Amino acid sequence: MQRYEKARSYVYSRYSKIYNDTIHERAFTHTSSVDNFMTLLAISRSLPIEIAKIAALFHDYATFAHNCPSKDHARLSSLHAYHYLSETQEFSTNEIDEICYAIAQHSKKSEFSDDPLAEALKDADVFAEFVEEPHTKFDPVRSKRLLKAGRDLAG
Repeated sequence: MQRYEKARSYVYSRYSKIYNDTIHERAFTHTSSVDNFMTLLAISRSLPIEIAKIAALFHDYATFAHNCPSKDHARLSSLHAYHYLSETQEFSTNEIDEICYAIAQHSKKSEFSDDPLAEALKDADVFAEFVEEPHTKFDPVRSKRLLKAGRDLAG
């Protein structure tokens, strides 16, 4: 988990420089929530925990660190993760590809894929959104994801 700790320090150090109080708080709380739910889903779905948690850390990076428009944030967050992970020289090409693919796909909640990490990241993101705003009415796809993630966590 040493690579995770380094990535977490990197991401959170960038978030600590956000001057807008609302965005600053949301960056930390949402990223932390997704990270925590991703940990639980990774355990329940037998995914590599460190890889899953790193994907969670970077999933909304462009939104928070660069104030990126919502429609582009997954792709740009994925690119930023790619650069960070490559520069550290601590990750295999396969690990980098797996993390970046999951990040790039996480906004496509209505699309279901055969990629377990991408699906877990989508589900963790939805679960975090629900916990952060429990009175929000979710569309049928998000509701389905929320129920599936809940069942997986319940064992």
